[in-house]
Amino acid sequence: MPINAAGRINRVQAPATTSAGERARELERQGVDVIDLGQSSPHYVTPDHIVEAGIKALRDGLTNVSFVRGMPEFVEAMARKLAEHNRITVQSERDILVTPGSKQGLYDVINGYIGPGDEVLLIEPTWVSFSQQIELAGGISVGVALDAESEYLLSYEILKSHTTSRTKAIVVNNPNNPTGRAYTEAELRDVSRLAQEFNLLVICDETYEYFLYDGRKHISIASLPGMWERTVTSFTFTKAYAMAGWRLGCLVGTSALLEPAVRVHDHTSSFVSPFVQMAGVAALNGAQNHVAAWREECDELRLKVAERLNKVSGINCAVPQGATFVFPRYTANLASVDIARLLIDRAQVVVTPGVGFGRSAEQHLRIALMRSPADRVIQGVERVANVLEGIG
Repeated sequence: MPINAAGRINRVQAPATTSAGERARELERQGVDVIDLGQSSPHYVTPDHIVEAGIKALRDGLTNVSFVRGMPEFVEAMARKLAEHNRITVQSERDILVTPGSKQGLYDVINGYIGPGDEVLLIEPTWVSFSQQIELAGGISVGVALDAESEYLLSYEILKSHTTSRTKAIVVNNPNNPTGRAYTEAELRDVSRLAQEFNLLVICDETYEYFLYDGRKHISIASLPGMWERTVTSFTFTKAYAMAGWRLGCLVGTSALLEPAVRVHDHTSSFVSPFVQMAGVAALNGAQNHVAAWREECDELRLKVAERLNKVSGINCAVPQGATFVFPRYTANLASVDIARLLIDRAQVVVTPGVGFGRSAEQHLRIALMRSPADRVIQGVERVANVLEGIG
């Protein structure tokens, strides 16, 4: 007789982004000229000064166990960055938890706070793993579907209409993956108002904090009045430093708020490799010129890609305000999974189907701007446009 998995595991779906990336690598192994516009991890290699810091740490013998919350060198560097960039003042040894990637950190905090029957508001479209992590914790995802026609405007009223006595937390992704929406201070104050009125935990994922366009400035919701005491913010080194393979992220919040996440962390990942943290110190303290260059490249690509896709009949592609994607809508009577498969088969281009970001994101595709070099992105989008023009 088969040994059955836990019931909740049967309800957990594979991430649409990971599946797309796996398909790209499988085709490449077969010799197919695939253009990967699926996953969000940048194609760049980690900058040299960061790599060298990691190598030096290895040679210095930093290969053993480390501090559960994070090495002093790393958390102190992170505290400086938070004060300068995010307007958040922390006690470095208490208010930071270093995690092996932001995804693990988000898992830690969700499992530290959410249990069976607890409801969590998810602003849709939303990153693929939030709902699945809530499912793993036994919680209930409540999708708050924002309207593409209103440019995904977020308001107190729409959040409140989905809030019940069982609501325990709200997840904010700013800038948003996949829409590229950057929330204004007024919108974040609406989130703050709701959270304080209903005593909710706010989990804020700020993965794309350095990728904002047209003069926009990043606002961390934890910096707003009354929010430091109820916000856990997730940061990552994947996008701005091309460190996806290093697995380095961190959670930031009051020591009391982090404590449940620390308990999960302590019995799962335990700590982040010390040589990885020393590479992170170099990332935080070293030259940042590459970040501006990568952002400028994305800035140009978002305009060119949106312009090309908007020439296709039945396609509407808003120009994103932040992040590293475009998220076009289409009118063809096909599921986004089917269109994504069609693009692989006919164009040899991998994109992510919109439905992976919530039911309200169906009839969309996510096209990543950093996964391949700029010329390949343009080539891939041209292939995509040619196929989409043929299906109306």
